[in-house]
Amino acid sequence: MKNKNVLMVPETETAGEIAFALQSKSDGNAVILKTEDERAISLAVKLAGAEESCKIYSRCRITPPPVTTPAIYVACLAAYNQNILHGWWIDAVQDADGILSDIEEMLQTSPVNDAEEWSIHDFDNFGSIRISEHESLETVSRWGKLIGENPNEEEAICHYLGYCREKEVEPNYEHFRESYIGFWDDLTTFAQSDYIAEVYDYPGFEKREEFWSKYVDWEYLGRELDLGGGFYIDETPNGIYVFHN
Repeated sequence: MKNKNVLMVPETETAGEIAFALQSKSDGNAVILKTEDERAISLAVKLAGAEESCKIYSRCRITPPPVTTPAIYVACLAAYNQNILHGWWIDAVQDADGILSDIEEMLQTSPVNDAEEWSIHDFDNFGSIRISEHESLETVSRWGKLIGENPNEEEAICHYLGYCREKEVEPNYEHFRESYIGFWDDLTTFAQSDYIAEVYDYPGFEKREEFWSKYVDWEYLGRELDLGGGFYIDETPNGIYVFHN
């Protein structure tokens, strides 16, 4: 019978930590534990053909899963308070109840008994939106679904959320699609856009007033569109995001 490579460990506790660390690498969710015998953990991970986790913000943990949709990293506080890092990356493109169900499952797999408390320690793919440690799951779900259902429009959604806060409107997918008009370099290019031409029938004006249509002050018209109250225009260093007011 051929000999098989085995890893001998001196203590049951260390063996348990190694087993949990290897499981963490295989399921892609839980974090690798930080133990006193990190050499044993490193050897076990190496023998398993896995890579060491990276240290971010002084926490030894695995990197976010390879997805482009919004996700939050939720940690078990009972484990955290005992210097054990345990948590999962959780899909934020789902209802709040679904996120909570995943959190409860994460707590059930905690190495610490009676784990009940949790907090959000990290997030990914939310654009410039910041997720606080104790953000409500309803808010996480609302923002996560908005971005997840509108790929490549993270920045527009960030400005849309600012628009909703100012107008005291509840953000949602349907309202975003109805209110968001588009992105332009500046007010002048917005005034010259096909959108404005269609809304104000510029082709008809050009046909009726062939002479005067050649002397439109587009920069002035852009300022008037901004001040007229019909649009919510959010200016950035790179351009403007325009919404129906």
